[in-house]
Amino acid sequence: MNKEEIIGRILRADSDELVRIENAINGRSAPAAQDRRLLSTRQAAEALGVSRTTIWRLANEGKLATVETRLGRRRIVSQSVTDFVSGVGDIYGVST
Repeated sequence: MNKEEIIGRILRADSDELVRIENAINGRSAPAAQDRRLLSTRQAAEALGVSRTTIWRLANEGKLATVETRLGRRRIVSQSVTDFVSGVGDIYGVST
């Protein structure tokens, strides 16, 4: 591939491809796949070593992402628990 073809491909790249290009340029490995599991409040509380009340408080404050599965039923996104522990909580609009 010549330089013009490379530049053309970069200009047509979608956001995921741009992230891969940036990571390659900066010598970083590809990001890990997102964990798509949904946890109950009990499971999330056990994972963090806190009470279920604390999990609900963190979810209500936006520090843990939730998904409504049925009317009035919420599950905690497992990746948000991992991000919270890793200090990446500002993804959800609240810094930890």
